[in-house]
Amino acid sequence: MKVECFQDYKRFQEIPEIWNKVLHSSDQDCPFLTHEWISSWWECFSGDSSLEVLLFKDEEENPVGVAPLMIQDNILRFIASEEVSDYCDFVFMKGYKEEFYESLFGYFETMPSNIEKIELMNVQSSSFTLDYLPRLASTYGFSCSKEEIEVAPVLELPSSYEDYLENLSKKKRHELRRKLRRMESLDGIRVEKITDSQELRSYLDEFIALHKQGSPHKAKFWEKAKMTAFFHEIAYRFSIQEWIELNVLFYEDRVLAALLNFSYSDRIYFYNVAFDRDFAWYSPGIFLFDHCIQEAISTGKKSADFLRGREEYKYYFGARDSKIFRLILMPDKS
Repeated sequence: MKVECFQDYKRFQEIPEIWNKVLHSSDQDCPFLTHEWISSWWECFSGDSSLEVLLFKDEEENPVGVAPLMIQDNILRFIASEEVSDYCDFVFMKGYKEEFYESLFGYFETMPSNIEKIELMNVQSSSFTLDYLPRLASTYGFSCSKEEIEVAPVLELPSSYEDYLENLSKKKRHELRRKLRRMESLDGIRVEKITDSQELRSYLDEFIALHKQGSPHKAKFWEKAKMTAFFHEIAYRFSIQEWIELNVLFYEDRVLAALLNFSYSDRIYFYNVAFDRDFAWYSPGIFLFDHCIQEAISTGKKSADFLRGREEYKYYFGARDSKIFRLILMPDKS
């Protein structure tokens, strides 16, 4: 398998169709590995990092794998940051995993000598990377350690909302219905799904302002340089692909809550929620999640991913933890 390394960002910009074709034909397909997400991250957050993107080709020169990598502080990492990129991984078409990982280690053996280690964060428990990298490491002169760093609650969706409620425990079903009734007691509530790029730009600013009010930690999140610019860029690029939606809960003309989702393939990703603290007793966020779960079921989605974090509200809906890991490979210097 041939490996081509892109260190020039202009060259990386030329391959979105190739990149996403490989991604859509893989088991790793998710919004955080799209060319749109990775290129947006690079443009906003790369700083003084060096691009080290790999393109893998078969004997007929057909692209079959990609590796979104960069060199940062003498460490080879995924093009990502913990603040925004929930899942990271290598990407390869189905049927190529053995060749891919063998070729990947072939690159690791020839990577720049100033790289002190390889640190790979936010790898899902289902990833082949957790199996193949530790297995092959010693053969290629590397040590490998694995650490569980977070969980991501995921809800498997049945074919109907009635079945979904029936699958909840009696206690959770009662608690959910009680919270929904509070919001339904208000006259004049409605939910609007925003997907148009121009409307997204306007409502995204309102979402950010509402999110900042949630806590000092959330306010600090948006203070990071280019964070707002990154989400505006993602909103624009994802809206073109119809991968993003901002569901907004109104009480008359007042925004009570907003839920930023990625609608991607057969899964809905609940990325972030914000709500008006003055209406906290009515649980507007819970009402909005329930609305989006109902819609996801009606449109045939197979699962709802609440992404990284153990926030209590995620478990109201019956989501179950999946584990997230960090892998560290150290070259043998002897």
